Amino acid sequence: MTDPIATRLPNEAQVLLRLSGAREQLAILRDGLRNQQQPLAEAAACAILDQATKTVIAALHGFNLLLPQPLPAERVNWRNLRARFVSVQAESAVLDLVEEHMRPRVGWLWWLERKEQASAFAPVLHVDPDTGTVAVWRDPLDPTQGTEPGTPEEYFASILERIENLVREIGRLARRDAETFRHAARRQPGRIA
Repeated sequence: MTDPIATRLPNEAQVLLRLSGAREQLAILRDGLRNQQQPLAEAAACAILDQATKTVIAALHGFNLLLPQPLPAERVNWRNLRARFVSVQAESAVLDLVEEHMRPRVGWLWWLERKEQASAFAPVLHVDPDTGTVAVWRDPLDPTQGTEPGTPEEYFASILERIENLVREIGRLARRDAETFRHAARRQPGRIA
């Protein structure tokens, strides 16, 4: 499987598989909206959210695999990775980048995760009863937050583009961060690097 994003991560195939799954679901979403099949469109929207967030987690896991004594896969998230870097007093450009997009109520990745978590409890897509237009809720559990700009197709296509860019940057920065971590860990008394 070749892909222009070239993540340069040890688990690149898994990262690209998740992203490819999200793209497939976007095609299903388009068909569901075009054919006015609301349940199909809603299911595809939820699947895009799931695969998009898993793409980011897979990229972080690839980063994790570059570190000495990597965390178990089930513990990989940006908070736990940040704690590892803090423990050796090292900076991480990868984690700074992810945190920038995870700022509560501001970062696009924070809103994406909010939608993914809320999708089990409330619809992601909003159909306007007056016009019949479909939009993506900004926060499915809090309709007062309104909807995302553009159509669901436009919104999810832009999210996948952002995910691709984020994954590309994680791949570009990961090895340098891993070396920074190793160097900082060597300076710590009693640390194995």
